[in-house]
Amino acid sequence: MSTTAAHNTYESLLNPEFRVVVDELLLKFEQHFYENIANAGKMLDSSEFNIEMYKRHNVETILRIALKRAVDPLIANYWATRDPQLCKEWGLYGAEEGRHDRMFANDLHKVGMTDEQIYSTKPTFATELLNGYFYYTMATEDPMASMVSGFYLESVAGKTQPDWLDEMEKHVGAENTIGARAHLAIDIEEDHTDMVWNSIMRIIKNADDEQRFIDHIVKINALFTSYFVEVYQISVNKGELNKIEESLIAPVSAINTALKTHAI
Repeated sequence: MSTTAAHNTYESLLNPEFRVVVDELLLKFEQHFYENIANAGKMLDSSEFNIEMYKRHNVETILRIALKRAVDPLIANYWATRDPQLCKEWGLYGAEEGRHDRMFANDLHKVGMTDEQIYSTKPTFATELLNGYFYYTMATEDPMASMVSGFYLESVAGKTQPDWLDEMEKHVGAENTIGARAHLAIDIEEDHTDMVWNSIMRIIKNADDEQRFIDHIVKINALFTSYFVEVYQISVNKGELNKIEESLIAPVSAINTALKTHAI
């Protein structure tokens, strides 16, 4: 492993009691997604496989990484004079994650997509809102929301991606998910979930900060739920304008519901 790899160097988990609360909340998110979001269960149903959904999901993953690549240096810069160690940690993490889009792009090349097709795709409205939220909160508060998003993705991907990739490989072949598997392996090997958690815990000082963390992760989860709805409508229900329009207003209703359901 490279000496500059973004791996977890902490001897123990910081603020473990709060982590229990957050992990329980993430489990509720997952259960709610599969039980209440239309078509979510099809993600793990081999008979419902749709190649266009597979492509669009991976394209959006690539676009989200590319957009976050511009945000992570701002996070590191914010901490440069406030917490140099955190600046280093997030700088290494952002630099590593920022090129993982190529792993997913290589998978899409194998199912006929070019870089031009991938990177010229317009992000979903939910992804635009997510990135707008990062910039807004950095301008009005601090980078916590952007950092919480990193923890959310690391945690959720680690729990859900193995099963999802198992289903995808039945249709596209294991040789065509090598990039996604490599991305997951790096996250696990370098213990990114706990590393990102510990980085964030450096700035959690009191109960108010913990509540801000919860508020951010609830909104971020709502936006990712809305992203799924939007991608499904775009890729599977092509041309059904009314359904696509419904997906564009999904973030607002999802956030309102999530805040009422998951607030602590």
